[in-house]
Amino acid sequence: MKMKIRNKAAFTDAETGLERDNRRISYEAALEGIVLLENDGTLPLKPGKIALYGAGAGMTIKGGTGSGEVRERHVVSILEGMEKAGFTVTTRRWIEEYAKRYQEGEKEYAAEFQRKLLKPWKLDMINFISSPYQYPSSQPVTEQDVKDSDTDTCIYVVARQAGEGTDRSLGEKGYRLSDEEKAGLAMCAASYGKMIVVVNVGSVFDMSFLEEIPGINAVVYYSQQGMMGGSAFADLVCGKTSPSGKTSDTWPKNYEDIPGAMDYSYLNGNTGEEYYREGIYVGYRYFDTYGVEPRYPFGHGLSYTTFSVEKKSVELCGSEVRVCARVTNTGKAYAGKETLQLYVSCPQTGMNKEYQRLAAFAKTGELQPGESQELTLAFDLRDLTSYREEDGSYVLEAGDYVLKLGTSSRNTTPAAVMEARKEITAAVCRNICRREHAVREIEPPMNMDTCEYQDGELERYIIEDDAVETVTYSYEEKADALFPYTRKLLEKLTGEELCDLVSGDGGSGGNKFFEAPGVAGCTTSALQKKGIPNICMADGPAGLRLQKVSAVTRRGTVKGTEPNVSVMGCLPGPVKKVMLGNQERQPCVYQFTTSFPVGTALAQTWNTELIERVGEAVGKEMEAYGITYWLAPGMNIHRNPLCGRNFEYFSEDPLLTGKMAAAMSRGVQTRKGCFVTIKHFCCNNQEENRNRMNANVNERALREIYLKGFEIAVREGRPGAVMTSYNKVNGTYANNSMDLVTRVLRDEWGFDGLVMTDWYATGKGLGSHVKAIEAGNDLLMPGGKKAARELKKALEEGILEEEDLKRCAGRVLQGIMSSRIYQAYRRLKKEEA
Repeated sequence: MKMKIRNKAAFTDAETGLERDNRRISYEAALEGIVLLENDGTLPLKPGKIALYGAGAGMTIKGGTGSGEVRERHVVSILEGMEKAGFTVTTRRWIEEYAKRYQEGEKEYAAEFQRKLLKPWKLDMINFISSPYQYPSSQPVTEQDVKDSDTDTCIYVVARQAGEGTDRSLGEKGYRLSDEEKAGLAMCAASYGKMIVVVNVGSVFDMSFLEEIPGINAVVYYSQQGMMGGSAFADLVCGKTSPSGKTSDTWPKNYEDIPGAMDYSYLNGNTGEEYYREGIYVGYRYFDTYGVEPRYPFGHGLSYTTFSVEKKSVELCGSEVRVCARVTNTGKAYAGKETLQLYVSCPQTGMNKEYQRLAAFAKTGELQPGESQELTLAFDLRDLTSYREEDGSYVLEAGDYVLKLGTSSRNTTPAAVMEARKEITAAVCRNICRREHAVREIEPPMNMDTCEYQDGELERYIIEDDAVETVTYSYEEKADALFPYTRKLLEKLTGEELCDLVSGDGGSGGNKFFEAPGVAGCTTSALQKKGIPNICMADGPAGLRLQKVSAVTRRGTVKGTEPNVSVMGCLPGPVKKVMLGNQERQPCVYQFTTSFPVGTALAQTWNTELIERVGEAVGKEMEAYGITYWLAPGMNIHRNPLCGRNFEYFSEDPLLTGKMAAAMSRGVQTRKGCFVTIKHFCCNNQEENRNRMNANVNERALREIYLKGFEIAVREGRPGAVMTSYNKVNGTYANNSMDLVTRVLRDEWGFDGLVMTDWYATGKGLGSHVKAIEAGNDLLMPGGKKAARELKKALEEGILEEEDLKRCAGRVLQGIMSSRIYQAYRRLKKEEA
């Protein structure tokens, strides 16, 4: 049967070598992303009988919902992983009963969902996927369950799932344990000699129950580890490998310890206006500066062995700082990896600053007992500058800069002092996103001491007055970076065709040249007669979200055999019958992709080389299935643990975030014609009312916290694309912001790739289609005919300048002509000729 639409799906469901290779990489990432939070020596365990309880035991959550979902061949649960590792799980009856409870709840949810569909005027179609079915928190653990388990060892897996469109509840269905779970944990802790709690949640979770329930011996933050997480967990638990993950966020003792905790998102009753009153004091910057004791500090993680850190040397050469240290495995029984972290405390001589900021990090290889490795941590003095709003300058203020080596933000030792004898201006910028009235931020702490050393104790290095060259940014219009053949084709397009080119298309339907089943969207298919095929974009960031199995109809079209987003599975049967193909009656094609650990879990590896390998694995799958733009990595800051999409993002820290995103970008883009799309630019730090929410943030915090990670990713990873966020920043939609999209992204950072909107982010009551193009947002997604018509009208009326339109269209065209699909299109046309 001839298919009308070209794709690269396989005609067999046989496992490929690429699947096997990528599954191994997913396993390795999970192995290094699981964090051992607490352990009294109970872990590791010898394989034997074990009681396994909790919502995540047999139905372990691999990742979040929405665009971050991945349709892989098989997910290894914690139950399966433990059994494969040689453990005998004696609570299978309990696990099976929970599965029945889950299924019953899912049926009730589907019925309620379908009732809502009868009232379509109450549906927000943009956020249609924002309310998926929630796991039942657990079920009771009885004395009989304990007796029947016939073991003194117990693992209880707490599980929660979140996703786009909705922030996590502060209550028992989101951030906290339910009463039923507390009772179950208390029963287990009192009944078993060895009690391990596993947290299968995509972001920071309330751990106050540890003070209420005695007898818990170890705590493991599993996060959400993709398809191979269960295997990785089991290998860590039995000591095959020692844990090496480190937290990428600060875990508070109480939610209320976070600055502005009860003003976040829906908690203050106003989801339309969000005020970033904490300023630069986000995460550990707040806890360390204001002396608030965390439950687990940023960068924390235990091992089965111990390590020592010895500073070897410090070099200051121009603007580059290099610190060399030796890390030694001082244990006697286990090999392990350690992450060395370098923080810097800046002088409090002018602007108020955080107590310390992460400046560099590096991870050892696996060290055997007694083995050592020397690591070099390098950074640039520009990384220590602060942004002064009054004159739009990044400055290195005069005073002492104290270098601190350690293994978490709360476990550091002063290593050296660098002294700047005068203020040095590193960059002069144009003020951006200014508000008429500044956001009133929290008061800075008084009399903060960042020294922790006596005069003469540390080596002192003098920063030369000319160590950092001053960069003065120019905001003049720059010549485009188009290839000559791109410019030649661009000049042949009419104004109407340019409007089509910057207006994207949905993932299915239409007369497409190429379509990978299940993609999130495509560029227009209306210009094939002009020699411009469409290219495809697939969601992420835990892997490619494509249709796993698709049926080929008699007409030659391709339909997925199961919903591509979990909530769609609750649609009425007749609707699904029309939407989906029939796997039993129609021939099928297959696209088995790999689900990797979520963003938070990847960041917890603190291993950029490993993340680059994950990126390369994704790139190989993009190449295999014809994807040009991967809509990932997500890299918004974990400003608050309740953000519904924190699982997709890396960290509360912009440096760790930027380094991870840059590594992922480099990895993916080793495959020619495959590009990442870093997102969501910027301040998409809450999901409630995300399409209209206004982030009110002062420029210094905006630049130092919320833009910094993107800057690192752009400068070091050279991503092919950037996706603007739904929200406003200081009153202007991000996709309509000339300051963000052109002046910062392009003029300051030198980005020359494609900028696209988030899906349905422009239109009536949202960002303007026309202003998005004027601001330099190149591609409206999914755009469509309506957006193209609006642009054409504006062009005819002189509201939209043709040069602005042509500039954006040129970058869209450049991406298309750089793709593997375009090369295939050209070869086909030559053959036809």
